[in-house]
Amino acid sequence: MATTNKKAVEAAAPAQGKAAKKYTVEKLQANCRQLFGVSTSTFAGATYGMTGTYTVEEMKAHIEAWSKKGVK
Repeated sequence: MATTNKKAVEAAAPAQGKAAKKYTVEKLQANCRQLFGVSTSTFAGATYGMTGTYTVEEMKAHIEAWSKKGVK
């Protein structure tokens, strides 16, 4: 029983203790099909004008929000 609790604590610790790694927009674009399931052109449209570094989760949320906006 103690090992079950220890495993649960070890599984939760990395998520709380470490900050997610951030990548440049260009690096995320190079791997956009594998990371986000979108084409390069969709990624380019969603990130037009963006600079800086982002985590995979942040970028995924941004792409999903952008795709829900629709066309004007």
